[in-house]
Amino acid sequence: MFSFSPRTQAILLFMGIFALGLVCGTIVERKFLRSPGPPGARGGRPYDYNRMIERMGQDLALSDEQKSAVRAAFQEHRREIDTMRRKIGEDMRSQEQKLREKLKTILTPEQFAKFEEKNRRQGFRGRGGGRRGPPGDRPPGSRRGP
Repeated sequence: MFSFSPRTQAILLFMGIFALGLVCGTIVERKFLRSPGPPGARGGRPYDYNRMIERMGQDLALSDEQKSAVRAAFQEHRREIDTMRRKIGEDMRSQEQKLREKLKTILTPEQFAKFEEKNRRQGFRGRGGGRRGPPGDRPPGSRRGP
């Protein structure tokens, strides 16, 4: 049989624990954390109602008629949420424009031009906070928030 030094045993134990953690983490991520979400969430995958409805059908013993009704309810909910998001985005752009118009009356033309230039480079919300989009499209080293 093999005889390992205590140091080699410790290294092998560490590597075994690391490998086990990697396997367990992968299983947990695939089983529980990688559930599909609405576009833009978790990689922008479209929401998979069929998978959820099948699981609900098994857990709650839903009839085919109930599954159809649940699917329709989820789709209607998704449409309403998407409409709300668009409306909120429009309202925010409108409020930002109102603020710009107000600042234009307060600041001198030179100050306003400098504000606009800074706004174009850094975003409306100041240092890095105005960037929109998923974190993956930010330049390396940039952070969200203060």
